[in-house]
Amino acid sequence: MLDIISFLTQIPVRKEVRIEEIAVSSYLFPFVALLIGLLLAAVACVSFGFLAPAPEIAALMVILAIYLVTGLIHLDGLADFFDGIMASGGRREKRRAMKDEKIGIAGLFSVIFLLLSTFFAIETVCATFDLFSFYHFTSVFVIAEVSAKISMNTCILLGKGSDVNVGIGALFINSCSKSKYIIALVSSILIALIFTNFSFRFFMVFTGIGVAGVVSYIAKNKFGAISGDVMGASNELARCATLLIWVIFIL
Repeated sequence: MLDIISFLTQIPVRKEVRIEEIAVSSYLFPFVALLIGLLLAAVACVSFGFLAPAPEIAALMVILAIYLVTGLIHLDGLADFFDGIMASGGRREKRRAMKDEKIGIAGLFSVIFLLLSTFFAIETVCATFDLFSFYHFTSVFVIAEVSAKISMNTCILLGKGSDVNVGIGALFINSCSKSKYIIALVSSILIALIFTNFSFRFFMVFTGIGVAGVVSYIAKNKFGAISGDVMGASNELARCATLLIWVIFIL
């Protein structure tokens, strides 16, 4: 568990981790999502509580907290994913564009668009809460993070049968099984039940599965494989989509 926390966050609980061991235990991702969600909820509660007259600044603080806690590795995967999609040529050329260390205009646009969407979603959702609404803050951010992590687990499962069996993504795919995915899914459902009391908000945790299905379909069609970048992109898109759905259907 400490290895996975070190892998998915910037929390310094391990100096060195072995990616092979993390891949074997990827079904524990939802529990790390719970930890991340609670940390972000605390930041959001304080920010929107003391900066109520300036919700934009409070939302900016939460965005900053997201990437201080989780790092930028998944955001980098999002940029690479869209660079690959928009590259001209066949699968080989698209894979080459996705692996290119330089970010392209498609990747830059996707990152900016996602950050803006997440910013406005957080501002809209959290502006209705106050300093004493910690349960509401935890509900928002825990569900969003669990959705993001079960999205990664779903991509890993759907990666079975990919053309490419190299890289970090392949380690996770080869270590995955249906039983491990079921553990991750059941864990996500139980966490969601705790923070939603089986209201409509509970079903938003499944947003990550839908996002993963779409992302995986595109990845297999464009690249012939699901890589680590694809998993990272799914994580970022699922979090953003969950927050946007919260704005549209809950408020």
